[in-house]
Amino acid sequence: MSPSPVLAAWASGDHGPLSEALAEHVTFSSPVADYHGRADVAHMLGLIAGVLEGVERTGEWGGERDAVYALAARVGGQDVQGLLREERTGTGKLTHVTLFLRPYPVLRTAIGRMREALERTPLPSGRG
Repeated sequence: MSPSPVLAAWASGDHGPLSEALAEHVTFSSPVADYHGRADVAHMLGLIAGVLEGVERTGEWGGERDAVYALAARVGGQDVQGLLREERTGTGKLTHVTLFLRPYPVLRTAIGRMREALERTPLPSGRG
């Protein structure tokens, strides 16, 4: 199984190389909405890196083209658990990334922080 470039970026805080791991027409399905295209998805994943604290991979399932990673993190000092699903092309580029987070009260806090982050730094496409 390939390591997760998304989890690596979130854990390290260095999301610069993340864009290179994304296919041009990648989709990111967040708990709130879907985002399309490399620039917008890289931007969203980078903003999430600023919201999730202390990201740790706690499990993984799947293969080379479709993998699910369990994660633990904190949002505002509260524990959150999640699943990150990554779908890849045959060359390893990410085509679809889906994030699930729980529990709901912490997810709501994360959504509020993402809203604030998007107000400060809107999507490159101007959508959303």
